[in-house]
Amino acid sequence: MSPITPDALQAALDAGHIGHLTPDQTTFLKKIWQHLLEQFKQPGDPNSKPLSEDKAADAVPVKKGGFFSRSKKADNENTEIFLGTTTDPKWLSEPSEKAILLIPGAELERAFWSMVMGDNPDAVILRFCRARKWVFDDAYTMLINALRWRLVNRIDDLIALGETGIHDELESLRAGMGDSFIWNLHSGKVYFGGPDNHKRGVCFINVRFHHKEDQLMETVKLLTMYVMESSRAIVNQPMETVCIVFNLEDFTLANMDFDFIKFLIHCFEAYYPETLGQCLIHKAPWIFSTVWAVVAPLLDPVVASKVHFTKNLEELTKYVPETSLPSFILGDETKKTKFEMMKTDTPKPGSLPVSLTPAIQEYRDRIKDFSSETIAWTKTDKGADDEGRLEQARRLRHARIKADPDLRGPSTWELKKFVSINDGRLIVDFGNDGWTPMDITDSV
Repeated sequence: MSPITPDALQAALDAGHIGHLTPDQTTFLKKIWQHLLEQFKQPGDPNSKPLSEDKAADAVPVKKGGFFSRSKKADNENTEIFLGTTTDPKWLSEPSEKAILLIPGAELERAFWSMVMGDNPDAVILRFCRARKWVFDDAYTMLINALRWRLVNRIDDLIALGETGIHDELESLRAGMGDSFIWNLHSGKVYFGGPDNHKRGVCFINVRFHHKEDQLMETVKLLTMYVMESSRAIVNQPMETVCIVFNLEDFTLANMDFDFIKFLIHCFEAYYPETLGQCLIHKAPWIFSTVWAVVAPLLDPVVASKVHFTKNLEELTKYVPETSLPSFILGDETKKTKFEMMKTDTPKPGSLPVSLTPAIQEYRDRIKDFSSETIAWTKTDKGADDEGRLEQARRLRHARIKADPDLRGPSTWELKKFVSINDGRLIVDFGNDGWTPMDITDSV
């Protein structure tokens, strides 16, 4: 068998992405858009409402415990108090074909454009198409499932509140929970950096700082979703994926949280498909083999193919350049990155509901323009690279960037200028000596 040439490999990687669609794939994309835009018109069920406070208090507690769990928290502490409290629980608990009829189309539309954020809308839909091997019913159902998940889990609210707003909201609902969220966020468990060798952002996870019994599972979910949504701010075409590095140095079984692992895997496979570029498991001790024997069978083959084990810095730098590695990975406190050394004030809290500003109105107007252009496009034989829609996508991205300060609560990452918006331009700075701040405003 002849070896695969670099050009052939790149063509395989590009297949099904923007600018590389076959005529059949373009037709498939148009069909998705037609169904989706029509779905946005549905009235929903006016009797579909959130549980009352009394009924919510009597709801079945969230399942606690799990693999290697040492948690002994009371059942009432494991009832979720933020997630799922503003929507009818049937929106997520019922099968998709039943639940979808309950949800107002306007809510689905809001969730969709929130998911798109500043990305190319076609690119977002195509991720679901590729994940479900271009089987229409499967791809469309997966997309709808992601939207109802986002609505029930209040993703828009998390974005709008920002880290301090989330703290204040949680603290008002359950004393200590807001403090727990902030402690987890700034404990050293999670560090944003990069880029990897493919210019992707990198999320470093220091597993040794995590103990399952230190926080409620709802806090873990909130932290995970907040980090995932925050990292998406740097998505730009053609770079749609992220690199995750699990640093297992000093790992023991006390650090294992199987419920978190299952939740993270499910998020990537069901709600953020095709967004994981590579997952590096660094310095795994021999005891981790018992954990991996349980985790590996849970992985989708596509996700599993992106997992690599690295034993030392030499192996790790095959995927992430040394200039992108923080001091805790290098094992040298004298080589801290700019962001490691930087101290910031506490970010101001975001608020709910989000007020309508001129920038948000402009963004909504651009959504209407793109939708109208797309409806017309689906009735033609034009390809997905139609210049009219590309220009509308570019205007939409620009409007979303300008509206971002009004839609997103402030964060420490923003204060450190990891991501910053200057005069409507979106700038990414990974904060290391090998990186020059990059303007990604027009990367659509």
